[in-house]
Amino acid sequence: MTELAKPDVKKLTDLEWVTDSMVDRLSASGDTTGIPYYHYRWKKNWLADYVALPRSKEQVSSLLKLASDRRIPVVPRGGGTCYYGSASPTRGGIVLDTKILNQVLEVNEQEMWVHVQAGAVWEVLDIYLRKRGLTLCVAPQSAVASTLAGWLAIGGKAGIGSPKYGTALENISEMTVVRPNGEIDTVSGEDMNVFYGTSGIAGVVTSMKLRVRPIPEMEGGLIFVFSSLQSALEAVERICKLKHKPVYLRMTDREYEWRVAGGLPPQITGSVFVLVTFDGKKLDVEDSLKAAKGIFELTGAQDLGEEYFRKSWADRFIVEMKLKLEVPTLSMQNIWIPVSNIAPITERMYSIARKYRINSCFYLVMGMGDMARLCLFAPSDHRHWTHFMAGKTMLHRLAKLGYRHGGELYTLGLQNTVYLKKFQPEDYRRFQEVRQKWDPNGIMNPDKLTHSNMTYRRMNLMFTMNGNFRRVLSILRRAKNLLQVPRQEDA
Repeated sequence: MTELAKPDVKKLTDLEWVTDSMVDRLSASGDTTGIPYYHYRWKKNWLADYVALPRSKEQVSSLLKLASDRRIPVVPRGGGTCYYGSASPTRGGIVLDTKILNQVLEVNEQEMWVHVQAGAVWEVLDIYLRKRGLTLCVAPQSAVASTLAGWLAIGGKAGIGSPKYGTALENISEMTVVRPNGEIDTVSGEDMNVFYGTSGIAGVVTSMKLRVRPIPEMEGGLIFVFSSLQSALEAVERICKLKHKPVYLRMTDREYEWRVAGGLPPQITGSVFVLVTFDGKKLDVEDSLKAAKGIFELTGAQDLGEEYFRKSWADRFIVEMKLKLEVPTLSMQNIWIPVSNIAPITERMYSIARKYRINSCFYLVMGMGDMARLCLFAPSDHRHWTHFMAGKTMLHRLAKLGYRHGGELYTLGLQNTVYLKKFQPEDYRRFQEVRQKWDPNGIMNPDKLTHSNMTYRRMNLMFTMNGNFRRVLSILRRAKNLLQVPRQEDA
C-alpha cells in the first residue's frame, strides 16, 4: 500500500514531505518576475494550498492518485525561472516541487548518457559530469537555477549547445513519467512529445536519460561589438553557415550588456554585441575562430578581447537571471523566429520605448539552422504603475508583430495562452487533445495552454488604452523615466 493510500492519511500535512506553511506556499507560487503576486494578492486561488516535495517517483505517483481521486489541482514546478506563470497555481491545490528529485542514477560512458532525476539543476549536473571527463550537450541560459524537466516543459529549443546539438528533447533518449492518474511509465521516441513544451499538463517527468559528450579538446570564442543591428545580423547569419557550427551564438544590445556586465568600459562605442563560442577538435576550433573573426572584421566591428569574452562565457549559465537581479521588476516576451526577420521587431521596440519613455533591451540566442529565440525585455518598477504597464503594452505589440514576421511565441505557459488561441489555433486544439487524453479530470496545471479567462479582444483593448494613456503622459512630459543607463555618447 502506498503512503498516500493508507487509511490514516486524512490530510496531506500528515506527510512529512508535504507542507502548508505560508512561507513555502508563497515561495512556490510565483516565478522569476514576481508578477503572479499581482493576481494572488486579490485572488486566494493564486496561492498554493500545499507544497509537496517528493523524494521518489513512487511518492509522486501516490500524490497524483490522491489528487485525481479528489480532483485537487497539481502544478509541477522546477526551478521557477520561467517568466510566464508556467508553474504558478491558478486554482490553489498542490505545487509539486521536484527539486529534491535531483540524484544522478547512472552514468554510461560507453553509450554516452546519464540517467538522472528530472529535478536536477543543469549547472550542478554539468559540474558533476565534468569531474568525470564529460559535459552536457545542451543547457539553458538559466542553467544556474533551471531544472532538467523545467526547460523541457517550456520547450527548450535554444540555449548553450543548441546550434550544434539541437533541442532539449533531441538530447533525451527516454523518460520516466508519472501520468495524472498515478501510473508510472517509461516513454521514448515520439511518445515524449506530449511532455515537450506542455507545462506538465500530461503528467510529471521524474527522470530521464540525457545525452552527454566528452569534454572537448578545445573551446574558444570571440565577442565583438557592432555599430548597427543590421551589420551584426549579417555577421550572425554568415556564422550560422560555417562548416563547423558554433556551440553558442548570442547577440545583445547595449542596455542589456550594460546591465548584466555591471557597466561598460568607455572605449566600447558600438550598440550590438555578438558572442560566439566553438568547441571540438583543436584544428576545427582554430579554423572556425579565424573564419568568424574575418566575418566580424569585414563589418568594422570592434574586438572586445579575450578577457571580456572569458568573463561573458563564464556567465553563460546565469546570463538570463542577471538582468532580473539588476531591476526591481522585469517583464519579458520570447519570440521563436528566423534570425533574418528580427530587425523590424527590435526597431519597433526602440521606437515604442522612446515614445513611452520606458526602458527596453533584448538578447537573441541561436537554435539550430536559422531559428533564434528573441528575448524582449521591459525593465521597470511595479511601484510606478504607468511605467510598468507601458512596458507590458510594448511587449504585447511586439508579440503581435512577431507573428506577422513569421514567428511564434517561444514559451506559452499561462500568460501567453491567449495568444496561442488567437494565433496558433491548431496547437491550441492539440494541447486540448493532450489534456483530454491524459488528464480528463483536468487536475494537471489548470489553465495552462488549454484555457484562458482573458479574451484576446479584451486584452488588446486594455493594452491599447494603456498605450494611449502613457503616450499622452509622454507628450505632456508627465511620464517619468526610470532605471536609466548612460547614453552611448556619454559613456
